[in-house]
Amino acid sequence: MARKKNILIPLLILVLLGAFFLVYLLNHEPEPPQLVLATAARREIKVVVSTNGIIEPAGRSEVYAPVDGTVALIPQQEGSEIEGGRLLVKLESEQVRTALTEARTALLQEKRQARAVTAGPSKEEMAALDASIAESEMQLKQQDKDLREEEALFSRGATPRVAVENLRKQRDLLQLRLEALKQKKLDLHERYSTEEKEWERDKIAELNRQVELLEQQLRMESVLAPRSGLIFSIPVKPGAFVTKGQLLAQIYQPGRIQLRAYVDEPDLGRIQKGQPVLVEWDGLPDRKWTGVVEKPAKQVVPLNNRSVGHVLCALDGAPAELIPNLNVKVEIVTAQKKDALVIPRAAVFNRNGQPTVMVSEAKGTALKPVELGLAAPEEIEILQGIREGCSVVLNHGEASRF
Repeated sequence: MARKKNILIPLLILVLLGAFFLVYLLNHEPEPPQLVLATAARREIKVVVSTNGIIEPAGRSEVYAPVDGTVALIPQQEGSEIEGGRLLVKLESEQVRTALTEARTALLQEKRQARAVTAGPSKEEMAALDASIAESEMQLKQQDKDLREEEALFSRGATPRVAVENLRKQRDLLQLRLEALKQKKLDLHERYSTEEKEWERDKIAELNRQVELLEQQLRMESVLAPRSGLIFSIPVKPGAFVTKGQLLAQIYQPGRIQLRAYVDEPDLGRIQKGQPVLVEWDGLPDRKWTGVVEKPAKQVVPLNNRSVGHVLCALDGAPAELIPNLNVKVEIVTAQKKDALVIPRAAVFNRNGQPTVMVSEAKGTALKPVELGLAAPEEIEILQGIREGCSVVLNHGEASRF
């Protein structure tokens, strides 16, 4: 019997406690949650694209190697100022020097060869030929005189016919020799045709042009600064071999800079020329710089683990403190309105496919369908549905359960 009493007493106590707890729940309903409210107000709203970018020179002059060669001297350093026309890089082109020597040798040989063609036979050769012609003419003249005398004697029967015939043959041979010498003189003057002479002149002119071009390239070994300014970069070192067209240096004027903003691919469709830009730099955290979008991105390129477009922006003024290669924070304002009715984005929720807010009224809360406008990260514009000064509920999820 004692054992049964020891069991019944704890059971009775548990039943009584449960009864008291049930009565407490029935008589004490939970209080509704405290509403977290915000007021619909009119103020400026901005929609921005936040990203990063880099400062780089604007209107920089890029200097390229005019010839293949070895970098012999770089008298200036990156970051130093240089005047236009001063030596920037000295090259040595062995290829150009060798080609120039060969071209000059070829020109000299061609001039010697062309002289005989274009100038005609030498004076010595013509003098010897003229002397032979004069001698033959004298001999022929004497032979004609002897022949006439012999023919006179033959007519009187004082000499035989054979003597006359011998003299006539000698005269005819001299006549042929004289004509041959005269023809040789003519042939010497007309040894080469007009076309052959013109061809030799053209070859000389072409070789002259080659020599002049190579001499000009040799002068290009001294690469001069095209303008005065600050040397932004010199990507080559002394002793390095460079090819024609390779970048040697970049020069810009201090203060003339631009911003290259790296905009992620999903945001590129919102970027347009003329949009305001705000720039911040950790080196001067209390300063901000303004500008505008100048050139939207033309293509998407990889950047680390991102796909971005390069958006070029012009900065207002000439901020000398923003120097090339600075990494900066960038905000591009893609849309803004001065007098917009805005509320926190947390106040808006979707109800049956319709943007809705919960408003606090004197009699309680009410649901109001709204039409949305611009959307910023923290705020959103309300076009229709509520009035200025209206209190909207931020913790509508909790309030809707009561």
